[in-house]
Amino acid sequence: MKRLDNLKALLNSFFNREELNKREMKRVFQWRRYLDWKNLTPEEKLSAKRFLFIPVFAYLIIEILNNNFSLIVLLLIGYVIYKKFERGSIVKK
Repeated sequence: MKRLDNLKALLNSFFNREELNKREMKRVFQWRRYLDWKNLTPEEKLSAKRFLFIPVFAYLIIEILNNNFSLIVLLLIGYVIYKKFERGSIVKK
């Protein structure tokens, strides 16, 4: 009986072609839309700024890591040695 009801609902939705729930679709990033900056809502402007600045921030972070990699590794090694020394596992009494 349930299969018959499901089939009936499917056929009704196919042949009637009327939208049961009219919801406003959320817009996805569209270049043409964002080129017209003045007509964007504040929420759309914020999402566009976030989307466009991700590569800039990623580039800055990668550059900092590449330039200071040896310093970062030395600091991490120093921290691990300090923690082991603090626990007393390096020097036995």
